[in-house]
Amino acid sequence: DAAADEAAQKRLALGLANTTGATRSQVASVEEWISKQGAALGVTDDELRPALQRLAQSTGDVTKAQGLASLAMDVSKGTGKDLGAVSAALGRAYDGNTGALGRLGVKTKDAEGNALSFDQIQKNLAATFSGQASTAAATFEGRMGRLNLMFGEAQETVGAALLPTLTKLGGWLLEKGVPALKDLGEKVGPKVRE
Repeated sequence: DAAADEAAQKRLALGLANTTGATRSQVASVEEWISKQGAALGVTDDELRPALQRLAQSTGDVTKAQGLASLAMDVSKGTGKDLGAVSAALGRAYDGNTGALGRLGVKTKDAEGNALSFDQIQKNLAATFSGQASTAAATFEGRMGRLNLMFGEAQETVGAALLPTLTKLGGWLLEKGVPALKDLGEKVGPKVRE
């Protein structure tokens, strides 16, 4: 719904500002990028915002986080694993802990058993899963998912336009409407009982 979407946008904006120093303009650009990913790949903003925020926490850089989020979307579609789990594992690997990627079935060691660097793992993942998200989006199932996503986004847009009015109405009800009904009940209640 629109209220939850607004809250998620604010969480991401604050998270990006805190971890990367992102400006309002950069945050707006990220939101535009998220919308484009949804339309092109069928990834919901509800999935992509937390994934991107997690990756930004590790990288400290919006552009790097977006690049890793794109990789995470490909790996997610290619493996059938949840985008959040893949993003968290990539974030941990970026931080130096590749165990979570290993548990997802990603190769983290070479043939001799030596740990691969994050750059090597990233290159291997890109080579293995490149294009998986766009391929999945081009299937009938993917197209229907994108259509549903765009319909949902349109509903959120309408809801977002109504939020200021609903917020004012809710404030009025809490501050004036409910107290007025309570006063009315206190005045009329005893007379009805007589």
